[in-house]
Parts: sequence; C-alpha cells; structure tokens
Amino acid sequence: MFTLANVQKVYTGRLGCMCGCRGRYSYAQGCDEGYDDQVNERSVKLIFNKVMNHPDRKMDGNDIAYVMTDTRNLVVYFKD
Repeated sequence: MFTLANVQKVYTGRLGCMCGCRGRYSYAQGCDEGYDDQVNERSVKLIFNKVMNHPDRKMDGNDIAYVMTDTRNLVVYFKD
C-alpha cells in the first residue's frame, strides 16, 4: 500500500499554510486530478523517499505520510 506506485501527489513547503502559497505540490503520472501540467515524477520520488525513510515519519490514516521539520513540511498523499 505505501509504495511509490501508490503515490498520488507530494507536497513540500515552509511551515504554515499548505494551500500551495508556501510550497509546491507535485503530482504522479496518472493522478486523475487534472494537474497534468504539474506532473513531476522526479519530485514525487524524491519526497516519497525522504518521508518514508525519515525516522520521525507520521501517518494520518491510510492515505497520508508526513514529516514536519523545524522549517519544512514534507507530505505524501497516497491513492485511496
């Protein structure tokens, strides 16, 4: 379930709001959200690996994994 193939999108940004004003969302190929212009497989893989290998990774249900550092939020959103 928590594999790179099941990633829908990732987010990286400064602490605070996560609407995209303080960071960036990158989408996996075939995400079905209509964001084809923001597909970036390299960023998806990079953030996925950072989050999933981080010792302080947290899970929010079965569809979100995240890490909050002193300066950044790193979030992986998995497909339902």
